Order: sequence, then C-alpha cells, then structure tokens
Amino acid sequence: MKHDIEELAGGHDTPTGSWSDGATLWLLENGDGADDAVYAYDLSTGQRVEDREFELDERNRAPRGVWSDDEGVVWVADSGRDKLFAYDLATGERLEERDIELAEGNRDVRGIWSDGETMWVLDERRNAVFAYDLESGALLAEYSLDSANGSPTGLWSDGVTLWVSDPGSSPRQLFAYRLPTREEVETAVEGASLERVRDEEFEKLSQASNNSPRGIWASGDFMYVADASDGKVYTYNMPDAIDARLASLTLSGIDIGEFEPDRTDYQGVIAKGVTETTVTAKAMQRGTQVAIDPPDAKDADGYQVVIEGVTEIAITVTSPDGTRTRAYRVVFEPTVTELALGPSWTSFEWPGLDGVILAEVGLPEEVVAVYTWDEDKGRWLGYFPGLDHVPGLNTLTAFSSGATYWVVAAEDVTWTAGD
Repeated sequence: MKHDIEELAGGHDTPTGSWSDGATLWLLENGDGADDAVYAYDLSTGQRVEDREFELDERNRAPRGVWSDDEGVVWVADSGRDKLFAYDLATGERLEERDIELAEGNRDVRGIWSDGETMWVLDERRNAVFAYDLESGALLAEYSLDSANGSPTGLWSDGVTLWVSDPGSSPRQLFAYRLPTREEVETAVEGASLERVRDEEFEKLSQASNNSPRGIWASGDFMYVADASDGKVYTYNMPDAIDARLASLTLSGIDIGEFEPDRTDYQGVIAKGVTETTVTAKAMQRGTQVAIDPPDAKDADGYQVVIEGVTEIAITVTSPDGTRTRAYRVVFEPTVTELALGPSWTSFEWPGLDGVILAEVGLPEEVVAVYTWDEDKGRWLGYFPGLDHVPGLNTLTAFSSGATYWVVAAEDVTWTAGD
C-alpha cells in the first residue's frame, strides 16, 4: 500500500529536509535562487496546507534539515550559516535563544533529528553525524558513517535505528544504523563510528525511480522519502519485524474512545457497576509479545483485571525481532466510596491503591481511630490521628486495597475514601 505525494506545490522543485507530527508533513525547499521556504502538506491527502507554513529568517537561506519537539519549537538546519535556526512552529516567530551553533567540524550540515534530549546533525563533507545536547547546544560526540554512505542527506530515527538517505549511493538506498544511547554518546571516544544494521535498510529506491532521496520521515506504517529530481514524496512499508504496535485494544465495560495504533495514552471511563474488565490487546504483527499489568485475575478465558484500587492498566508490546517496545496506558480515576462517619463504628473496604499512608489520605479531623484485623499476625492494628509521635501506638500505617477497616469519629462527618 502506498501513500505517495505524487505532486508537490508549484515552485517546490528541490525538496530537502522533512518532518511530520503525524498529520502534516513539513518539507523544505532549497533551490538555486531565493525561493528557500518551508512547505506543509496534509499527510493523508497530499494537499498543500498553507496556513501551517512559516517564513524562514532572511539569513536562513540554505535550509537542509527540519525537526520539531512536543512544545512547538522547530529547528531548521542551515549549511550556509552553520547553525540550527529555531522558530515557533505555530506562529513562525523566531526563537533565537533556542538556536544551536554547530561545531567547527560540522560545516556542511544536512538532515537533523532529535529524541527530545540529543540533537543529531548530519554532515556531508565529513561523512558523519554529530550529537548535541538539545537544551544547551553543547557538542557531545561525533560518529563516522559507513564509507558507502558518502552523501548523507536525510535523517530520521524511531529511537532505536537511525536511517540516513543518500542520493549518491549505488543503488540508491536508506542506510540504517543502531542509534547510540545517551550514556553511550556521553562516553564516546574520538573516531567512534555507528554500527550499521543492514537488515533494516531500504534498498529498492532505484527500482521505484526514487533516484535523488533527500528528506525522510516515518510513521509506524510507512517511510516517506522526498525526491529532489522529480518533486515527489515516495513511501515504503516499514519492516514488520520492528513493529511493536497494537492493531486494536478494548477493555470491556471501559470506554477509551477510538483506538489508534500510534497513540499510546488513553483516558478510560468506567461504566456504572463495572468491577472488572476483560483486556483484549491484538498485536499488529505475528510473533509480537504482549504483556499486561496488573496480572490476570482469573483462570477463565480472556485477561481479567479487577478494577477496584487500580488507576492504570499498562500494555507493553515487544516487536517480533525483540529490538523495540511500545507501552500503551489506560488511566482512570480510582473507585471512591463516600462514608458517613460518626460516634458509632463504621466498617468499609479500602477502594484505593495498596500502600497509601493513612497520615496522607486526608482523614477528617473528627476521626478518632481506624482499626483493621491482621490475619497473618492474628491481631488488631490501629491508627490514631495526631498521635504519630507516641512510640509504638500507631501499628497501622498504610491501607491495603480491598482490606476491611473500622473507623470512628467524634461527631458526624462525611469522608470520601479512596479520593
């Protein structure tokens, strides 16, 4: 299945770096004249979205790479100014205080990519990639690329593998390298080189007539590759073996809204009267491992989770080749119980999480004592608010989910337990 952008906007003849937020694809133009610009396209339709474009600084006239963070700051690499220009992605306003000055050896900048902590910057002349601290702009390390990757241009990573486009390679391809961790970057020695991962390379660009690959970006399904020779964006299927996504996720009795494989966080709404849920998580690929937490509560068919006291259900997916994991979360408010307390003893089951400290749950000041029976120790445990300073008096310190407690207050008061 292809999602190619068959035709770019008029005047967008020499596309270079690209980046997307999953909905819009930003694609740079670096022609021979003064037509350098940032173009925006709808990723699903390929149509130009002019209201998402922004003007480049008059000094930013050799744009090569582009990347944006989750806070709306976008950086545009410039091979003529040896720096990364920073802008507000929504307004196009210049953010000069966020500019990154490149190292002396990084003077032929091309594509850029970041994980939000380390900024990676290609250099064509040195056939290398430089690593900078995104916050401070400090140079951290330099890594050599494979000698066959002599014209590195576009750069993108999924956090595990670093892909590099090369319009000078024969045949045309995207090279793949294992992305160093931040710890490895900070301890890298001079002359370090990236480990090539041949099994994850894209080798059929020439067959698709994608003969001048430049900017690259990928979703979970496709790798997008801009071509400077024909003004087109080609797409290629991502390898199944590295896919750590779910195809579907349902929790019986809990509404999580529409599920999207690339979206990992969901807010669950528990239907009235529901006390347990069956979690059904189907992976995108065969051979994928799926782990769910909390543990399965029953031996019956399906994966059951007792909701009482639980505020989050986590589903961790490991790709078939074991190199990648993706964590999905469904969070919801814990079950709460409103209790009418008074001079008579009131019993209740703690609806909140295990290990919640009694002194920190906001017991009403009218509460005099809380007791529970410890089956293991065969004795009563008690808590007396305000008397924490008396040695050995408070033998009850934390609530346990589902355990029964007795509480008494000096006068009538309502307490929301588990809130």
